[in-house]
Amino acid sequence: MRKSFCALLSLLLMVTFLTAMMGCGADIKQENEKLKAENSNLKSENDKLKLEIQKLKEDIQKSSEKDTTITSLTSENEALKKEVEDLKARTTKKKK
Repeated sequence: MRKSFCALLSLLLMVTFLTAMMGCGADIKQENEKLKAENSNLKSENDKLKLEIQKLKEDIQKSSEKDTTITSLTSENEALKKEVEDLKARTTKKKK
């Protein structure tokens, strides 16, 4: 009697466990699909951000080159201004 009671109890526990697992399977599968979709969206967004970062790096490089050109032209302009001032000073000395 005791053995049959234990066997019946064990069988009941197994059935309960399997029922619980089968019931949870659909929810887990649905959540898994949702997470896969979210993962795909995040990967897509990550790729877009990588492209944007690359564009920004290129813009920074172009800006740096422009700054270098501006600095060079400013130096050249200052040198020409000095040369003009020297020439003006020479012409005023010659006139006197």
